[in-house]
Amino acid sequence: MYISEMRINCAGESGNVYRVLIVDDEKVERTGLRLLLGKMDQKFEITEAVNGKEALEWLSCNRADILVTDIRMPFVDGLELVEQAARLYPDMKAMIFSGYGEFEYARRAMRFGIEEYILKPVNSLELTNVFTQLKIKLDQEISEKRNTEILQKYYMESLPLLQANFYSTLIEGRIMEGDLPKYIEDYQISLK
Repeated sequence: MYISEMRINCAGESGNVYRVLIVDDEKVERTGLRLLLGKMDQKFEITEAVNGKEALEWLSCNRADILVTDIRMPFVDGLELVEQAARLYPDMKAMIFSGYGEFEYARRAMRFGIEEYILKPVNSLELTNVFTQLKIKLDQEISEKRNTEILQKYYMESLPLLQANFYSTLIEGRIMEGDLPKYIEDYQISLK
């Protein structure tokens, strides 16, 4: 099995390191993409696989943030790889590089939620822009998740006060009977 891992960290950067899985049966394509990612002002940890079968084996016990795959490969093609990988990691971003511009490939790929379908040969400027946009999207998703977790924490810390206020309002008769189930659910109250 061929699995190559390489971490590319550009000096002076801040932010998250994203794991990129490159899957292509052509070594020159994998190498070119790895070199291009190394020149970008981003942080990427790169793993390579030579076909979809190896990629799925790797993904069964590892996580990737971005999956970059060719379509036509031996054993498991790129479309099947994207479909199965999306089941494992629904929030993983996927892009397909292909020498085939057939509409049917693109249509099937879109059904699996890919971010980009790029025809080979790949323009380095276009690819840089795509990865920059993917990094921005991943950064935003992480930020939103952190904000949600912070709000959840504050809510849980405020819950005793909210419950006490609810009991006072209930005793005073200021809660409509139809609103009671919502308060009970929202404030996690057990009335027995």
